[in-house]
Amino acid sequence: MKLSTLISSKLISSKLHGSTRRGTALLALAVFGGCSADYDLSGKTDGAASDTAGEADDTGLPEDTGLPTDPAYYVVRADLAVVDNVASAQDAVVSIEVIDADLRRVDCVADVAAEFVTPGVADTDANLVWWEVSVRVSAAPCATLPSTLSLGVGELHPDARARLGTVNHDDIADSLYGAWLRADGGDPSVYGYAGTDDDLAGDDEALLPAPDGLYRLAPLYVVPLP
Repeated sequence: MKLSTLISSKLISSKLHGSTRRGTALLALAVFGGCSADYDLSGKTDGAASDTAGEADDTGLPEDTGLPTDPAYYVVRADLAVVDNVASAQDAVVSIEVIDADLRRVDCVADVAAEFVTPGVADTDANLVWWEVSVRVSAAPCATLPSTLSLGVGELHPDARARLGTVNHDDIADSLYGAWLRADGGDPSVYGYAGTDDDLAGDDEALLPAPDGLYRLAPLYVVPLP
């Protein structure tokens, strides 16, 4: 099936500490035609990109066509653990991909070593568990990434919940958490979904704050570069 890529603007608001904060403007990953590319946790896609976007590679993003591109967005995936009810850097895996405005893959993947991931301060009012990520890259286009990212697991925002059908997870929405992001100390925004293996199988109901387990964070949105 040939599908055209659709990018729709979303501005996510989140309630924290009793007030509404505006988060980063995020763009939804979606496609036309009533059938969506499946951005699963491994990064693979079951959908085909349009001819104009290039053929999909095994990352779930269209393959780089070799044409000049300007980096515009980034996508974050991560495996992060909660141990003894607090964030832990144990077995942390964070991967960041830079892509252009047409969602063509720019040749930049920043894999952050576990040593550069540290537990953050939990936001008890918002039931968010945070990890701090130091992004140490100097070569273009990776150099355009924020130098620090905070990644969080917490409440599944209604906008993200509404998009779970694009990854065939709408039937397990009650088992999933929101994947949150804060770039360079800015306001937090939900950018995807998160869950343990049991959550992703629909076997557990989401409880806040997120209990012990290894959480896989996956994107529903691309994030504009600074």
